[in-house]
Amino acid sequence: MSIIDRALEKSGASIKALPPFDESLPLVPPQPVHTSNAAEPVAPEPVTAVDAAPAVAPAVAPAVAPAAPAVAAPAADPVRPNPPRAAKAPAAPVLIVDDLRVSFPNRDGGRTEAVRGVSFTLGRERLGIVGESGSGKSQTGRAILGLTAPEGLVTARRMEFHGTDLLRSSVKERRALRGGRIAMVLQDPKFSLNPVMSIGNQIVETLRAHSNVSAKQARAKALAALEAVQIDQPERVYKLYPHEVSGGMGQRAMIAMMLIADPELLIADEPTSALDVTVQLQVLAILDRLVTDRGMGLVFISHDLRLVSTFCDRILVMYAGKVVEEVSSGALADAKHPYTRGLLNCLPKLADDRHPLPTLDRKPEWAV
Repeated sequence: MSIIDRALEKSGASIKALPPFDESLPLVPPQPVHTSNAAEPVAPEPVTAVDAAPAVAPAVAPAVAPAAPAVAAPAADPVRPNPPRAAKAPAAPVLIVDDLRVSFPNRDGGRTEAVRGVSFTLGRERLGIVGESGSGKSQTGRAILGLTAPEGLVTARRMEFHGTDLLRSSVKERRALRGGRIAMVLQDPKFSLNPVMSIGNQIVETLRAHSNVSAKQARAKALAALEAVQIDQPERVYKLYPHEVSGGMGQRAMIAMMLIADPELLIADEPTSALDVTVQLQVLAILDRLVTDRGMGLVFISHDLRLVSTFCDRILVMYAGKVVEEVSSGALADAKHPYTRGLLNCLPKLADDRHPLPTLDRKPEWAV
């Protein structure tokens, strides 16, 4: 069997339809293949003395031409073996804040800005906000949640949560978001828990306000939430009142209350300040698991630079109501702003002689 016959057999073409091959005709050397678009005419090759047999070209060329695609078709493309897949669309941000400003009236009849032009975008990540007391960290979180004092004025070019305009939402809509889809762990549990309600009833009230569950199911989930934040004997703590528990236990109960409704955004204002080191790590592990497993966005407000740098993905450094620098957690040691460098320099180091401890030399231009 000839090469042509084998190629035709592989391609499945009919051999009987081909004209017989005349072996008495002279062999013609193969001509170069010219590739061109179908619309472009191909100039005919000049006829020479060697190309004297006009019957050879129709007999050989049709036989070879159909066979080439049939043999080459199964070969895989070494560069792109699989067809390209459509690019995956990036996930929509959880929260968008653009030029947020919060001001309060002062004694002179004017207004003092506590938050001045804060802007950031939060995805399904852990965003840390650090700075001194009075730098505007907590007021930023309260403005997002709609908990600014009545005399405060909140303005922004844009403040959206999953496409919902928080500035134009009604009081009823904001209340439905609070505690359900958006939660906030406040710094001091003494001012966060109701002193005339037991801890268990407060957690159940939060869950039933945002979920359609029975009282029995709510109690079971409340006990599970208390156990998840490392509270021993959750059934006993369930019946206690806030004044009957320690500050650290009250803080853990507050965290359980905010997490029981499965929020999509959690604003944690110093959530571990009243906890010892071991419980602090356990609570951070719970928050980390929520961000990873459920895709929750987390705004973590803290004074602890080392804690924020090891726990968060990005860090906003605030001074005098505005963001002076934004760095990734791994690049905090390489921060450029002198205020951030000053905060890092004030951290104690056990291996060095730091007496007296360095102080932060604030510059007036930082607040401009």
